[in-house]
Amino acid sequence: MDDKAIYISYLITEIFCILFSIGIIVKANKNVGTDVQMRHFKGMALFFIFYLISDSIWALGQGGLIPFSDTLNKITNAIGLTAVSLLILGWCIFVIFRIDQNRAKNVIPLRIMHYTISILDIFLSILSIFTNFYFYIDENGIYQLGKGFTLHLVLTLIQLFGSGIYSFVQSISNKQVRLKTEYRLPLLFIIIPSVAAVLEGILPLTPIVPLGIFLAIHLSFLEIQNSEIYSDALTGLNNRRRMEIFLQDMIHNASAEKTFRLYMIDVNDFKQVNDKFGHLVGDKALQLVADALHNVSDSLHGFCARYGGDEFVLIIQQDTQIQEAIQNEVDTLRESCADLIPRITVCTGYTECSTDAVTAAQLIALADEQLYIQKKLFHGEKIPSKNM
Repeated sequence: MDDKAIYISYLITEIFCILFSIGIIVKANKNVGTDVQMRHFKGMALFFIFYLISDSIWALGQGGLIPFSDTLNKITNAIGLTAVSLLILGWCIFVIFRIDQNRAKNVIPLRIMHYTISILDIFLSILSIFTNFYFYIDENGIYQLGKGFTLHLVLTLIQLFGSGIYSFVQSISNKQVRLKTEYRLPLLFIIIPSVAAVLEGILPLTPIVPLGIFLAIHLSFLEIQNSEIYSDALTGLNNRRRMEIFLQDMIHNASAEKTFRLYMIDVNDFKQVNDKFGHLVGDKALQLVADALHNVSDSLHGFCARYGGDEFVLIIQQDTQIQEAIQNEVDTLRESCADLIPRITVCTGYTECSTDAVTAAQLIALADEQLYIQKKLFHGEKIPSKNM
């Protein structure tokens, strides 16, 4: 394959990345995140497109497909490095608002740090047109790395690892289920582009880095979209829609050898909690129960969701004392915030499924019926006899 064919294939790959990135920008609206989150996410994707355009122009010029002077070569590469810096800045600010959107004022110093690093990197990128600090064009018109390019890599890594470490620390210190999932996002922008950069170093003149960046953006967007569509906004658990899909799959695969249990879980006297302490305390109580349920579900390799109101669902394939396990976990988590949340208890009702000749609605109704019985017993009421 001659040089022109190599650069043409390089160009075609980047054109497809541009088209797919435009699709992500169009889909990134308020339905998958807050306005400020999506503004930074779309900004990141837009600067990635600028990077791809500058890189495409470079490929056309290096391949001799368009007139390409040394000056244009320098300008193109400076624009590309600037776009990368702005792309990373958009990602880091997006991570801050995504992970800790309710404490935006507390992260102003962190945001200032990211902006400062990005401005410095952009300044040195543009200055390299005249100083050859980050890059230079040799006597053959070929782009070469300058003596200061290592500084560009260091500034980039500080940004990426800064957002990664920040989100990881937040996920550890905050017990909300949502954060345990969200902290994985920054890892995508550290691992995937880094691996891509190593591969491109081994296989020069292949657009592996653009593909690596696009893959990180694409996977991040899918994770965000999935989180918004299938997660409960208050608790971070799976929502009812996701539960119904999962339950249908479990029923489809159910048999005598693949039996599972569907539990309905309800917070006792939750209305009294709201009436006596207010809805904010009620919300915190639901989040506490959700976190407890999530921990129990994880230990049993199960599936949990918020069904609605103060009702939750747990699906497992084990026979265990669920109510006791959840209550113990609730009590343990409450120890650290007993002054904020009153003591709360839960009731459970379950049904067992060992056949696919049943509907999801029937299973839920059976479990709900058992939950109703347990609620009556909790309040000391007599259970009506079915023979009456």
